[in-house]
Amino acid sequence: MINKDNYKIPIICIVAMNQNRIIGDGKKLIWHLPGDLKRLKFMTLGAPLIMGRKTWNSIGRPLPGRANIVLTKSRSWLADGAIVVNSFDEALLRANEWIINRINNNVDVNRKIFLFGGGQIYKLGLEYCDLIEMTKVIFDIDVGSKFPKLNESDWEQTQLEHFKKDKQFPEYSYWRYKRIKKH
Repeated sequence: MINKDNYKIPIICIVAMNQNRIIGDGKKLIWHLPGDLKRLKFMTLGAPLIMGRKTWNSIGRPLPGRANIVLTKSRSWLADGAIVVNSFDEALLRANEWIINRINNNVDVNRKIFLFGGGQIYKLGLEYCDLIEMTKVIFDIDVGSKFPKLNESDWEQTQLEHFKKDKQFPEYSYWRYKRIKKH
């Protein structure tokens, strides 16, 4: 098991969820927010993403310019463009190796690891994160995969931007949660 206090590369949780902490239905994006997708790409380009198999399946392809690390219980599951792992520790090790390999080959790299979903990945990895990049979407659904409940007092919360509902898109906002260090 990797000791989170000795882990040097920042691990950032990136998530979009509604007011009921719903992050997905296991098949596809519940909402389509082009601005959020552009922001996600900007933040994660050149970095490893750790995701579960259902998240991979909902995307349907590897996200270009990033390491697509897929954590699955299956020992036989394979997909083109996926780095398949069977434990969270292995996912972190492979992400770290990918970053180091890019540095050694003088390739641009985003020296961060992103937890990319779904719910099980967030449960496994949230304790490693000191930062959450969150999109909060006002969207009426209460069934689906959920983001773990946070102890709000452990996090400094900053709203970065807010977008009102219009004809095409629901109301949503960008938030940054920074873990409050406890000494």
